[in-house]
Amino acid sequence: MKKFRFLIFTGLCLGGITVLGTQTTNADTTGNTKKGAVIKSTTLSTKKIVTVPEKEKIKDSKGSLALSRGGSTQGNQVAAYTHNFIGSPYVWGAMGPKAFDCSGLTAFVYGKVGISLPHYTGSQFSMGSSVQRNDLKPGDLVFFNTYGPISHVGVYIGGGEFIHAPGSGKKVTISDINNGYYSSRYAGARRYLN
Repeated sequence: MKKFRFLIFTGLCLGGITVLGTQTTNADTTGNTKKGAVIKSTTLSTKKIVTVPEKEKIKDSKGSLALSRGGSTQGNQVAAYTHNFIGSPYVWGAMGPKAFDCSGLTAFVYGKVGISLPHYTGSQFSMGSSVQRNDLKPGDLVFFNTYGPISHVGVYIGGGEFIHAPGSGKKVTISDINNGYYSSRYAGARRYLN
């Protein structure tokens, strides 16, 4: 029976927790194969301590709590909270919580994190800081020239997608920013959170 000493590099991601480290282990082998040693038993120990961050709390549209692990930014919270309104009807001039127009939706969800945005797309575009399209982060607002300059807005949620109230007769939905219609009308993005 041979004893081997291995240096094992680990990288685990469990529920938003990443543990990186090295451990040393002893392994008893019972035989060799073409692929390597057959390990009969191991003893693995480590001195790493992993602390799970406290949960952050925000209220969803029904007043219940939506929880997210630490490391989440306010932008991620805005993006997650906006999901609660998918399927809500578009009503021109509405600011929720049962119906929205595009700037009403963005003003409403940002209000939940303490940021007051005007209920007008052009004014929202003049606030915050400019963001390049290739640097978008969840929670950024994306603007489009749909029926005029800076005439539509939505909340970027990541992966090239945004949530918005698209127009009369439609409901709050998720759309692809790279879709031909929205891609050709993209006007810019603004960031209001760090």
